[in-house]
Amino acid sequence: MIPAPTITEADRRRALVFLFMVSLFNYGDRNMLGVLVPAIKADLQLSDTQIGFITGIAFSLFYAVMGIPIARMADTMSRKTVVSVALAVWSAMTVACGLAQNFVQLALARVMVGVGEAGATPPSHAMIADLFPKARRAGALAVYSLGSPVGLIMSYLLGAWITQTYGWRAALFAFGLPGIAAAVVLYKYLKEPPRGHSEDDTGVTPVPAGEAIRHLLSRPAFRQNAVATGIFSFLWFGLLSWTPSFFVRTHGMSIAEVGAWLSLPLGLAQLAGTYLGGWAGNRFGGRDMRWYAWWCAAIMVGSAPFYIVVFTSPDPTLAMIVLSVPILLSVSQGGPQHWMTQAVAGPRMRATATALYLLIVNLISGLGAQTIGFLSDQLAPRYGQDALGLVLMSVGVVASLWAATHFLLINRTLAQDIAAAR
Repeated sequence: MIPAPTITEADRRRALVFLFMVSLFNYGDRNMLGVLVPAIKADLQLSDTQIGFITGIAFSLFYAVMGIPIARMADTMSRKTVVSVALAVWSAMTVACGLAQNFVQLALARVMVGVGEAGATPPSHAMIADLFPKARRAGALAVYSLGSPVGLIMSYLLGAWITQTYGWRAALFAFGLPGIAAAVVLYKYLKEPPRGHSEDDTGVTPVPAGEAIRHLLSRPAFRQNAVATGIFSFLWFGLLSWTPSFFVRTHGMSIAEVGAWLSLPLGLAQLAGTYLGGWAGNRFGGRDMRWYAWWCAAIMVGSAPFYIVVFTSPDPTLAMIVLSVPILLSVSQGGPQHWMTQAVAGPRMRATATALYLLIVNLISGLGAQTIGFLSDQLAPRYGQDALGLVLMSVGVVASLWAATHFLLINRTLAQDIAAAR
């Protein structure tokens, strides 16, 4: 019998840096399209409904559907290989987006970006859970989640500047090509932990797919967490897709101005919120696991009123500053959300649990950008340029309070569901 490889603290840190890099490319490629929307819309002559499809359903539906089979691969074969190939695929398809000449070509390329990115988070979360013990896991997952704000800052700042200077196609090339090179580096240098390593049980064998899915769906805490996160993500991806267009239409800003000014409050708020969530999870969750769900519910309720100010203020600077508050609060739920998912799953079905969780989340969230775009088109004859802001404000308040309700329901069964983890 071949002994399990030793995982040192240096190996943990190095692996977390590599997986953070995966997360950065993941969210950078995904979110950059939002700041490119005004240029793409004008160049390809697209409606808000078509833009909503490209930024929402075209990506999220296939991201969700492919998550389960790819996660099963990650639960039965090398997770490092799955992540590396996935990074190469979605980066190549980002380049393909830049080559698109019409709506159909762009939509098909975005579909393949979604297919590729489905291979990022499930195996990455599974490796992190095997690298770090429960007491440190929320913080490590939060570090992985930092790829979202850092990717947002890079994609908004660089994407907007490149678009303004060289065009939106060049911006997509600039983000896609480095991702292909990063995939090679990841495959060569990432050290993969044995399954069950953090529980000192490296003899873990994966649960069959059907059994794993049935077990997870039978856990109320798992279901409520996925639905709550899906409702929040409905809002979140809607904001990322349409907020830049809101500032262009309502406040007359250029793409470069929006990218430069919006990246800072959104990006820095995400950085602070992600750190806050990891810190809160490690500090309070160890005392009482119900804090994970309480935290998520409280910050969603606290976020709701700020959307009213953001989308009704006549001052764009004030609107951007105020927008950073609900962003900071809401993204702080990332670490606690993922902790609950991994805790309910146990070591034998971690990648599958993340994929099933993301399937539910993305089936809900994929409708966000599409719904906002559709409603904006419907209200435009009556409200003109103000239609988009009205829709964004309404979705922000309703989705925040709705998600909070589901987060509160998690604690009815969280302890029992974790005890039943397999």
